[in-house]
Amino acid sequence: MLIPTPIGPLWLEVSPRGVRCLEPALFPRGKEAEGPWAKRVAEAVARYFRGERPCFWDIPLDYSGLSPKQVAVYEATRRIPYGRTVSYGSLAEGLGLSPRAVGAALRACPFFLLVPAHRVVHADGRLGGFAGREGLKAWLLSFEAGGA
Repeated sequence: MLIPTPIGPLWLEVSPRGVRCLEPALFPRGKEAEGPWAKRVAEAVARYFRGERPCFWDIPLDYSGLSPKQVAVYEATRRIPYGRTVSYGSLAEGLGLSPRAVGAALRACPFFLLVPAHRVVHADGRLGGFAGREGLKAWLLSFEAGGA
């Protein structure tokens, strides 16, 4: 399912366990997501872009095939509040990982917005990588700060 947003469409894949993938995409890449999970995600994404600050905690993620370290990073990142940022180092320290391991997990994250990787930055305030979409990361942070 393609979910329209102000930053372009997001591709959604779901399984019986929850969301398998939500990421920026221009074209469908498989079977259209349907059912209650798809509707719930589309509604939450729409609320996010209306500035309603939805909590995505009630949307289950299907972590099948992901490593325990990735899951730990994603769950910790999900707890970063809307409009706030956390450094790679502080997130890593809390998980007993290296900042590079956190960065690698977030770079591979298939749960755009649902795991707010855009809220993780360098300790000195630099944005850091965002899988080649640093402008999108800056836009999301500005949007959450009320400036987009």
